[in-house]
Amino acid sequence: MASTAPIKRALLIAKQWPEPTSTAAGRRTLDILDLLAEAGYQVEIASPAQPTPFQAKTGFGEHTIAVNDTSFDQWVAALNPALVIYDRFMMEEQFGWRVREQCPDAVTLLDTSDFHSLREARHQALKTGEPVNLFNASAEREIAAMARCDLTVMISQVEVELLKQHFCLPEWQLHYLPFLVRELPDVNKLPDFDEREHLVMIGGFKHAPNRDATTWFAQTVWPRLHTLLPGVECHVYGAYSDHAMHRLSDPATGLRIHGRTEDALATIARYRLNLAPLRFGAGQKGKILEGWLSGTPTVTTPVGAESMAPENTWGYTLSDNPDQLAATIARLYQSKSDWLNVRDAGIRALAAGFSYQDHAANFIQRLQDIAENLEAHRNRNIWGRILRRTEHRAEEFMSRWIETKNKLANRD
Repeated sequence: MASTAPIKRALLIAKQWPEPTSTAAGRRTLDILDLLAEAGYQVEIASPAQPTPFQAKTGFGEHTIAVNDTSFDQWVAALNPALVIYDRFMMEEQFGWRVREQCPDAVTLLDTSDFHSLREARHQALKTGEPVNLFNASAEREIAAMARCDLTVMISQVEVELLKQHFCLPEWQLHYLPFLVRELPDVNKLPDFDEREHLVMIGGFKHAPNRDATTWFAQTVWPRLHTLLPGVECHVYGAYSDHAMHRLSDPATGLRIHGRTEDALATIARYRLNLAPLRFGAGQKGKILEGWLSGTPTVTTPVGAESMAPENTWGYTLSDNPDQLAATIARLYQSKSDWLNVRDAGIRALAAGFSYQDHAANFIQRLQDIAENLEAHRNRNIWGRILRRTEHRAEEFMSRWIETKNKLANRD
């Protein structure tokens, strides 16, 4: 009788249920889960968040878990995953110690989506006018979570180098995995310059960089641009729009704030230009990727361009100066030849940096290599071993204290 191979499970512990139509992080999460499923893993998703009507219908197992509750311990032990993925460092803080206790042989992976503490540091610098301080309290927590895991997956090569140079993380603990594109768009099947009109922006409004970009654009760039392009409208789409964002609408000038769109690519493809006027952020930018995938020339700033394509390949000069940004948008909107050059630059960027064939197999092989040599891999990670020792397990003891406190409160 043929023996049955043991089930190889991959468990994602997610801060929120993946919403690929709401956030780039949701798209990123599904990229990874699909890769794992194709590699033979049985994929399970667990989250302490409430379900939403916009979460992806993945077909994977879905489980609601509780923070600060020992019920997770028995559940994860019975599941016995071979791979556990934390989609934010906060998830590793809350559940990592429990996974290490119950499933010590599971390979652990941290997927940051973007370098959270870098984004936070840039936001703070923008608000205060002071230099970016990378060495903040969030960075200490995020780097500690990286050290405790067997591998950290980064979506930005810029951030990989930053972690190596400024935080001394070794290359063997990091893996670069960008957004994955399986097939390049056929621009001949997409609307061309003359079939498109107006400008578009897109991005979920729960994300601070998107809120800031929309506000800054509406108050600073749009008044200049509206003068250069009279009669041209700008339509801003974003999941979880609220009153503060809708107040920026100015129908008299053609600036219109909308809610979510269910099909970002189809929506963007109707417009002549896609705008991403980001002033801070981190990681790769889903809104720029969607512009390229829809054959829509995308105008962004230096921070938006970071990790997407080299500075000299965009077909225009990157700038966050409002006058120059407005002038670039106006020129591309009016010149078909310039428009085509920037559109084609986006297609080349997709081919050069986001190919599924270039990255998928390497990622799976990296996981297999770690799993096959897990003890040796962990022995190299001395700082992770130190941080996992009892005297450095503050998250565990805080969680245990909260759990006991809750039980006593329920008894009363």
